[in-house]
Order: sequence, then structure tokens, then C-alpha cells
Amino acid sequence: MRLTERAHQTLEQLLSPGDLAIDATAGNGHDTLKLAQLVGPTGKVMAIDIQAQAIESTRERLSAAGLQNVELIQQDHATALRQLVDSYRGNIRAITFNLGYLPGSDKSVQTSENSTLPALDASLQLLSATGKLFITAYRGHDGGQQEATAVEKWIQQQNRTTECFEPKIIGDRIPPILWVLSK
Repeated sequence: MRLTERAHQTLEQLLSPGDLAIDATAGNGHDTLKLAQLVGPTGKVMAIDIQAQAIESTRERLSAAGLQNVELIQQDHATALRQLVDSYRGNIRAITFNLGYLPGSDKSVQTSENSTLPALDASLQLLSATGKLFITAYRGHDGGQQEATAVEKWIQQQNRTTECFEPKIIGDRIPPILWVLSK
């Protein structure tokens, strides 16, 4: 099972209509779409990405699915999440991160520990008592392993229930890793 499928399966068990969720790295909108479908028209999703191309791709995916329960935010995830804390502290049921770069775009624009770690700190403030934080780190690109190592160290310092899914390395391809933290 792909990590995306595993994350989506867990989200299906976690989210209900009316819930609030955040996609902290919207990318091409796949997680945003799944979150929006799960929380339904009475729920809300906030999708964040620093790149205009990602926001537009996500907008198109949501429009094609007829979903309107998503607020799109073009900003770096650390700043956006910190700004959401005042309004949504303790009310978000799920937050997803896909760390790396936007597939098919400029690989020099990517997440890094400098913005990801503050974004994760803000995420813990946003999560409800039963909320979960989903972090998928793509490690096969320049800077990817360094960011994943920093995230893993951050997770160890949180002293929270965490599930880790790490596929076996096949050949020289370094697979992504998924962590699911419970509040």
C-alpha cells in the first residue's frame, strides 16, 4: 500500500462531516480533495502552499469535483499556520504535510526544516484533543533526507503517540516516510 493510500485510509477513519482540516502543503491538491470530501459541505479545509502554481492546480481539482468548502492560502506553511492559531486553536481534526517539492515544478522551491519545524509547532496548537498530524517526508531529493531527519528528531521530542510507516528501500531509491502523530 502506498503511503498516500495509508494516510487517506486513516483520514477516512478520523474525519467526519463538519470537521475542520488543514492541508499544509497543498501541492497538486490530492490531499486537499480527500480532506474536503471527508469533511463535507458542513466542514472546512484550509489548503496552504507557497506556490501560485500549486494553489491554481488545487483550485482546478476542487472545481472539477464541485467542492467549495476549501479556503486556499498562498503563503509559506509556517506563517500561515501561526496566523490560524488565534482563530482555530484546538479545533482542527487533521493536518497533512507532504514535505519536498511540487511534482513537475521548479525543484529549487521546496520545504525545509527552517519553515517546517515552526509549522509543526503551530500544528500542535491547532489540533483538537482527538486530532492527528500526518507528515509524509520525501527523502530522495537534495535536502529531503536532512529535513526528514530534523522532523524525526522533532517528533521524538514531542512525547506523543506516533505511528511510523517506512517502506523498504529497493535498489538505490530512497522511499518517503509517513508519521502520524496523535494529539
